Amino acid sequence: MSHVYRRPLDPDSQDSLAKLARLVQPASRVLDLGAGPGVLGRYLAERLGCALDGVEGHPAAAAEAAPWYRRLECADLERIKLAECFAGCRYDFIICADILEHLRQPGDLLAQLPNLLASNGRVLASVPNVAYAGLIADLLAGEFRYRPEGLLDATHLRFFTLASLSRLLEQHGLQVIAVEAALRDPRESEFTDRHWDALPPALTRALLGRPEALVYQFIVAATAASESVEAVPLAFVSPPPELRFACQLFWRTAGEPYREHASSVAWGRLGDARQRVALPLPPLPTPPEALRLDLADRPGLMRLHTLALHDAADRLLWEWDGRRDSLATQPGQQLAFAEPILASGATVLLVGEDPCLELPIPPTALVELREGGALRLELSWPMSLDYLALVQDCIPRRDAEAARVDLTRREEALRASVAALMERNAGLESALAARSAREIELERELAALATRAAELERQADALRAQMNERHAELTRLQSILQRSWRERLWARVRRWRGRP
Repeated sequence: MSHVYRRPLDPDSQDSLAKLARLVQPASRVLDLGAGPGVLGRYLAERLGCALDGVEGHPAAAAEAAPWYRRLECADLERIKLAECFAGCRYDFIICADILEHLRQPGDLLAQLPNLLASNGRVLASVPNVAYAGLIADLLAGEFRYRPEGLLDATHLRFFTLASLSRLLEQHGLQVIAVEAALRDPRESEFTDRHWDALPPALTRALLGRPEALVYQFIVAATAASESVEAVPLAFVSPPPELRFACQLFWRTAGEPYREHASSVAWGRLGDARQRVALPLPPLPTPPEALRLDLADRPGLMRLHTLALHDAADRLLWEWDGRRDSLATQPGQQLAFAEPILASGATVLLVGEDPCLELPIPPTALVELREGGALRLELSWPMSLDYLALVQDCIPRRDAEAARVDLTRREEALRASVAALMERNAGLESALAARSAREIELERELAALATRAAELERQADALRAQMNERHAELTRLQSILQRSWRERLWARVRRWRGRP
């Protein structure tokens, strides 16, 4: 590698170098592969009292790091024979901090490590996560642009997910015993100005719902495969994404449209009939002009119980009164409140790919969100449209026959409401199709007019050229006539004077 990385080390931060440093025990024997200018080595030597050996391929970086190491080899990690350079040495920790992705054959280096580990020794490695949401958003837009640093560092030769890194370690005699993750919001990464707003909302939610979506780097601890190690709880646990659904809160200011970068996402549990979800709002330079709530990332029937807006100090700013007409829908929102309105809350019918609701929060409450806040709601989960057990939950406990009759009536009313909504939706789709057809026809007419205008302009240019030619010809003829008239006049004068 020709580039020397000079990341500062804050031992209390949440970046990969700090997380890796916190895994090293004081007074340990450490082999640092890819020591760089010695940022990590200095911390391990000064703060933890470790005995350090290392390898660094860049001569200037090796010279800068040397004071913190008892022995530092300036050598190419692709070619070095570690067993020869550090013969007789055994290490409690071997560190590969952001190194493996720079090697053509990282397996060749990893295969040398088991024999250098002391009993219960650990290999600590950090690698960038190629499955990071920001990078995938670029890929979905057809972009794969290398940069001076970051996940697509121009010197990166290999790319890893957690699964591929684990396989690589296993193939070379190492077993992963713990995993840590360095997280980064895409809006704070090198992908901050990329393609989020161009993605469909459902795709954005699915992308951000992946367990590894916000993992910028993985930090793994591994030991020799021959070691008998008790199971260690993983610091990074992958929850089953299929058991969750997404709620999303958008905010806009100064007449701007709603955008993905101005939103927050929280996750609900599928199958939980009544649950609480909190959607945070960060501090904003100016108070939001309006808030939009996307109740779920899929169509279905949902019970909405409560909605409440709190400021950063947890003071209640606004609360829904539980009435359907207080949350009147607008065209294009892809949701409706099913009739009849039940005892508490409302049944919401979600249709389309982006069911959303602009909240009727007064401006006086929105002004109080300068320092941030949270929207808290109680709701069920979006269930299939043919699943009506949600209605039964709201029936008062009466005798069985009365409950059955009441449920039947409510089911019929709900089905009628669904049918009416579907008919209305079909009418809107038909109107949109007709409008699209008219727009296509208008575009064709405009294209024809543009073609005709271009033809008329061409004809006008030709006429102007002809007029210029004729004007030139008339000027020439006028000049000839003037000369001829003068010659005849002088001939008459000469005859009158008697001159030959």
